[in-house]
Amino acid sequence: MRIATRRVRQRSATGLSCLALLFTVVMPTMAHADCDPSDRNIANHVMTYSGQLGERNPLRLVLRPTSGGKLEGRYANASSQSDTQLTGKLESKSHLHLTEFDAGGMPRATFEGDFSSADNVNRQQGASSSCEVISGQWKDLRNGRSVPFELVLTSIQTGKIDHLYGVAGVNDDEAVNRAATQFRKGVLDDRRDVVAQSIRYPLHVSLRGKTIILRNPKSLLARYNEIFTDGFVRTIGAAVPRLMFARDQGVMLGDGAVWFDAAGRVIALNRS
Repeated sequence: MRIATRRVRQRSATGLSCLALLFTVVMPTMAHADCDPSDRNIANHVMTYSGQLGERNPLRLVLRPTSGGKLEGRYANASSQSDTQLTGKLESKSHLHLTEFDAGGMPRATFEGDFSSADNVNRQQGASSSCEVISGQWKDLRNGRSVPFELVLTSIQTGKIDHLYGVAGVNDDEAVNRAATQFRKGVLDDRRDVVAQSIRYPLHVSLRGKTIILRNPKSLLARYNEIFTDGFVRTIGAAVPRLMFARDQGVMLGDGAVWFDAAGRVIALNRS
């Protein structure tokens, strides 16, 4: 079962390939670009960005622009147990400043970055190149440590920033996050029993050009090595199981590799 992933995958793949090109070619002379949500139909929409914090830390960031250049947001990495809330603003239509706070309400770290020109980034309806790529530095205010980040816009959607999965019929986003985290950990730890119990059966999976039907955990375990190849495991490992993209058919982990239903059960495995 493949749930409307082709356009999402093409969009993300194009964006990420362009981001890689930006790293190697454009980065030394990167031009800043205007990003003015008030000029376009994205004010009060949720903008989701994916990329890297440092060299090996996958990151997802959601932003909700409001009037006057104010921003609210959340971010998470692959090992996060919860989302980190952010507040900030957009300065001069190109510079992004976001602050995260500790449990006592004191500033703990900042994201300082700029929206960068990316004329070759794939367009999606309602988006323009001026808001599609952010590059900058995350800084720990306690010890002064600074880490670079690079993010590319992956989706713009309506909804509340603290309830992203409502469109998929989810009542509790955190329940789906926990299920996605458990499934991902089960895959990475080779806990096949956990993976098998995370799936809603029957499940249709494409193998070598043919679609097979997995009717129960036993049938999954019999084909486990064929499905969860090293490459597919790496794909799942690189995904952040929080702040995921959602649509009416489900909640998507990573670039459409896995989809979950409203109860957090796996309903599709899309192997590239």
